[in-house]
Amino acid sequence: MKEFIDFYHGSMPGDSFPYPGVITAMDRLAAAGYTLAVCTNKLEMLAKSLLEGLGLTSRFAAITGGDTFVVRKPDAEHLLSTIRLAGGSPEKSVMIGDSLNDILVARNASVRSIGVPFGYSDVPVESLQPDLIVRHFDELTPDLIERLIAQA
Repeated sequence: MKEFIDFYHGSMPGDSFPYPGVITAMDRLAAAGYTLAVCTNKLEMLAKSLLEGLGLTSRFAAITGGDTFVVRKPDAEHLLSTIRLAGGSPEKSVMIGDSLNDILVARNASVRSIGVPFGYSDVPVESLQPDLIVRHFDELTPDLIERLIAQA
């Protein structure tokens, strides 16, 4: 595992790049006053290194990994602690993710969820039953987030 982590860390960002439309979506949300955070089960050091390599670190108020707290996704406290570190509140937060752990952590934390059909998941995002699915980040707008939060 140490060899893998050393190799992965040393080769970042490698061939990784932001998904189409995600930078523009983050700009839209930030301009509307939304605070962004990362809650991942990837080791915190690896998550931060990847985001730094992509030039995205400064966009996030908090970046937490699977080793940041004593629990990790899908435990609700991982997401709730990330939200607190970012200065947010669960009732005004939305988890956006591509995997079972992303949707489960949102459900366990009573946070609304948006699933995306690309990324890490080995099952169709529809089967995970997020509150909403967006097929491209162009769909992720402040209005969409507001409507989703209002449904809670």
